[in-house]
Amino acid sequence: MAFIIGKPDKAFMFSFKNLLSKFRNTQAPVEGEPAHYLSVCCIVKDENDYLREWLDYHRQIGAEHFYIYDNGSKQPVREVIQMLGYGELATVTDIPGQNMHVKAYQHCLDNFGYRSRWIAFIDMDEFIVPKNESASLSQLLEKYERYGGLGVSWLIFGSNGHIEKPAGSQLANFTRRSEASFPPNRHIKSIVQPRHVQSAFKSHYFKFKPGFFCVNEHFVPIEEALTDVSVDTIQLNHYYCRSLAEYRQKVDRGISDTKRKRKLEEFHNHDAESNVVEDLTILEVLAKRDPIRNV
Repeated sequence: MAFIIGKPDKAFMFSFKNLLSKFRNTQAPVEGEPAHYLSVCCIVKDENDYLREWLDYHRQIGAEHFYIYDNGSKQPVREVIQMLGYGELATVTDIPGQNMHVKAYQHCLDNFGYRSRWIAFIDMDEFIVPKNESASLSQLLEKYERYGGLGVSWLIFGSNGHIEKPAGSQLANFTRRSEASFPPNRHIKSIVQPRHVQSAFKSHYFKFKPGFFCVNEHFVPIEEALTDVSVDTIQLNHYYCRSLAEYRQKVDRGISDTKRKRKLEEFHNHDAESNVVEDLTILEVLAKRDPIRNV
């Protein structure tokens, strides 16, 4: 399924407010239980090489549907989605322009939120790692249903010494990460219940309706995008660096949630601290969840 916000070959010309008024509720909510328990939303640009592994992995841990926002990829994401056999499991929306991260998240909430009990809002270089016995994110989320959202601490992974992009799985190639105490790891990413969300506030954090709020894995309330790191039962692997060659491509793509431009020195600053701990947890999750089975 595909949607277009604006024309993909022209700049995104109208304001966020106009976007919401133009596209809000394009699909009428359906009464009853949501069609999906867990979906994942992501905005991408020229990251098609990583799509299959990202989709396959999150499908294995319980995701039932994907909302992909294409921020002007040279090869349209919808073409790749079809080639990968995910046409029935993914809804692709074109959203060209700069600084579109939060706008994409808000569009997802407004137009597709009613379809899912939970939606995880993450990036293509981020993988959610549930550490429960079943390695099922869906099962883990059941104990948080009384809350508006679950904030998941990320852990930044390094290059493992790779200069060029290595062949094969990035999950197997990049296994070394930073210490949990590394300051950038104070960021969270959010998995929310759309019916309890007021609005997408930042790419990391959401505003909730009265009576609801976000908690960490231990049910401690979270009030902003930065908080104490907590990764006992769930973590988010952030493959921020990958190889040096891949980071150069990342610099060229730009940043979808700010007008700031990346600098190559950021790779070196992060990578210097992000090859300290060997972390194979995600590979252990894959061993439990492969082949894909119902959760």
